[in-house]
Amino acid sequence: MNVRTLLAGCLLVLPCMVLADQGDLPTKTSGPYLGVGGGYSKIDTRDGSISVGGESVSYRLLGGYRFAHLPLPFDMDIGLEAAYADLGKVDEKEAGSNVEVEFKSLITAGVVYLPIGRHWDVFGKAGIYFWDGKVSADHLETADENGSDLSLGLGIAMQTGKAFGAQFEVESIDALDGVWVATLSATWQFK
Repeated sequence: MNVRTLLAGCLLVLPCMVLADQGDLPTKTSGPYLGVGGGYSKIDTRDGSISVGGESVSYRLLGGYRFAHLPLPFDMDIGLEAAYADLGKVDEKEAGSNVEVEFKSLITAGVVYLPIGRHWDVFGKAGIYFWDGKVSADHLETADENGSDLSLGLGIAMQTGKAFGAQFEVESIDALDGVWVATLSATWQFK
C-alpha cells in the first residue's frame, strides 16, 4: 500500500474521529447509508503458462440499509449493502510483453454487525461480486472475462453518534485466481 493511499484514508476518517464523542444521539439506528472508500487490492490471474499478479489502489462507492435493534441473539444488527468497486490495474513483464489486468465489479452483500461498545461494531459480510476483468498485452486487449463469485469479509465500523461513520474491511473474492481487497471507507447514515 502506498503512502498517498494511507494518507487519503486517514483524511477520510479524521472528521469521524473528531465527532466521535459529541452528542447523546443513539449511534446504532436503522436507516440507509452511503459511503466512499479507498484501499488496497491484490489480484492474481493465470492463463495457461502466463501468470500475472500484483497490488493496486482500489476505490469503492457503497450504499446500504442497516436494520438495528431487531430481536436477534447477541444484540446483533443486520444489513444489506451494494457497491461499485474499481480494484485497479496490475501489470507485469511476461515473455517480453507488458501484460496488464484490470478488475471492476458490482457487489451485493448481507452484513451482520456485533456491537463492541457504544460507537464500535465488528461485522462479517457475505456477498456476490459481479466482476469484469480485462487482460491487455502491450496495450492490446487479449481477453475480457466476466463472472460472479462469492466474497467473504470481516471488518470494524465506528459510528459517531451523528451521521458520520467509518469502516475498515478485508474481503476475499474467489475471482480470477484470487483477489484480496482491504478498504477504508467514510460513511454517512441518514437518521
